Amino acid sequence: MYYATRSGRRRRGGNGARRWLLAAVCAGLALYIGLAMGLGTWAHDALLSLRAPEENEISDGEQPAPAPETGAEITETVAFPAIEMYALGVEGFADEEEADYNASLYAARGGAGFVLEEGGEYAVLLAAYDSLEAAQNVAQNLQDEENVPAAVRTLAADGVELKITAQASRIDGIRDAFSIWQQTVQMLGDLWQDVDAGLCSLTQAVDRIEDQRRKLEETARAAFSDALIEGAAPALQGLYTVLQGTIADMEEIASNPPEFVLEVSAQIKYTGIKSLTEYQSYVESLKTQGTSS
Repeated sequence: MYYATRSGRRRRGGNGARRWLLAAVCAGLALYIGLAMGLGTWAHDALLSLRAPEENEISDGEQPAPAPETGAEITETVAFPAIEMYALGVEGFADEEEADYNASLYAARGGAGFVLEEGGEYAVLLAAYDSLEAAQNVAQNLQDEENVPAAVRTLAADGVELKITAQASRIDGIRDAFSIWQQTVQMLGDLWQDVDAGLCSLTQAVDRIEDQRRKLEETARAAFSDALIEGAAPALQGLYTVLQGTIADMEEIASNPPEFVLEVSAQIKYTGIKSLTEYQSYVESLKTQGTSS
């Protein structure tokens, strides 16, 4: 029984110590959690303050950057390159009536039959070539084999520069439209040679004309509508008129195709020469008006 009583006192004393120790541990744990939470919040805020701002984030007091302006007009000088081709023709007709009569005869044989008046004299142009040598060779053949007094003349237009005020995309469109017009004139020259060589049928020729006409028309319409030119309002309209003339002549061939290959060849040659002479006249008018630089 003694040992039992002493043993009982020890258990009571041990329970009290455990309670005190448990209380101390709980208090310490609470203090640790509180400190950890405080330190965590402080660390989080500190890290946020050091974080680099995101791309579109605006800090306090900072004004957002203005959005780029769209559709603004600019003024830019656009250069149109010089053009030079070589026309085969018969010259020296005294009056327009005689020239027209001979033009119809040459057109019936596949020539352009384009009447050109210059200084009171008339010439009938038959075809235009990229190469002076090629034009001279054909002229010599006509003289030797058919006794046709053919001659070669240069169809040339100097390069010009125009100061254009419009949206940047519109200015680029004007450059593109002129480039496609140049390609169209080149295509017409290649096409009549293919037709004359038997490499292209009448139907194929008409299809190629219509495809190119549509491309030129769409580009020109998009580029030239509402565009302005600083100091010379008619200048761009004059260029647009040249392109429209080419478009109209090609549409005439495509919508009313001739029955014979010689006829379509003559019409293609005529359209190419007419486009060149109209652009030549346009450039000369710019120089007279002092519009180009």
